[in-house]
Amino acid sequence: MRRILCTTVLVCLAAAPARGQRPSTVEFRDTLGSFEFRDSRGDPSRPVKVWYYRPAGAAPPSRIVFLLHGSTRTGQQAQALGAPFARAQRAILLAPEFSLTDYPESSYDFGGVIDSTGRIRADSLWTLRLIEHLFDAARQASGAADSSYDIVGHSAGGQFVHRLVLFVPEARFRRAVVSSPGRYAFPSAGVQFPYGLRGSPADTATLRRAFQRDVLLLLGDKDVADQARAWEPETAAQGRNRFARGLHFFASAAEEAFALGTPLAWRLRIAEGVDHDPPRMVRAALDLLKN
Repeated sequence: MRRILCTTVLVCLAAAPARGQRPSTVEFRDTLGSFEFRDSRGDPSRPVKVWYYRPAGAAPPSRIVFLLHGSTRTGQQAQALGAPFARAQRAILLAPEFSLTDYPESSYDFGGVIDSTGRIRADSLWTLRLIEHLFDAARQASGAADSSYDIVGHSAGGQFVHRLVLFVPEARFRRAVVSSPGRYAFPSAGVQFPYGLRGSPADTATLRRAFQRDVLLLLGDKDVADQARAWEPETAAQGRNRFARGLHFFASAAEEAFALGTPLAWRLRIAEGVDHDPPRMVRAALDLLKN
């Protein structure tokens, strides 16, 4: 890695950390690297390793892009897939790695909204909120002027990102790309949370706001090989495979938006001839950020 002079920045967020905890920090030492992030505004006891790309040179980056990994929990692979895009766009790429130890399935796939017993956690402890806090720290550290970010999530990362859209509609993303999730929180009060909105923190006003955000759902039309997977019954009820479930989810959003009298800004994109292949889907998802 090439050392970039005068780009190492250590930033402490203004928010006061919990007693005995260090404030959240971000440190960029090289163009490619990683750092540990402890969210002092959320749950600092569960660190996240963040793999990053930072543009070389003295000029500040154009923007910040998040790329969220799938169930393999490989932030470094996400970094490798996203770095060429970030380099071409002069953007900072952040690829948080949510370890299974600190972020078991419900803490990542479901965004940490519920605990292991299925009860809703305090809003400040949601894993979804960590993205906003990490954005603040990275923006201050890098000098990025853009007050919004782009975010892409594939597979389990897509589960996370679409829940960010639904449950944190004030999140400061410019565009969110949801790539091939395996299961969804359907935007309907007729389905029990966490597979729908009944009993969830989202109300009608929240849903209206979410429908107005710039969101793209990307599906591979050959992503049909998971029908034999031992999904829970609630997921199986959403469709026979990922492609079918994605189409069902988007149709449900369109129906719900119509019922609420709210325009749906979300868009559906189909990657023809593509299955669940992470490199192809992630590159296609990143391409959707270009305009």
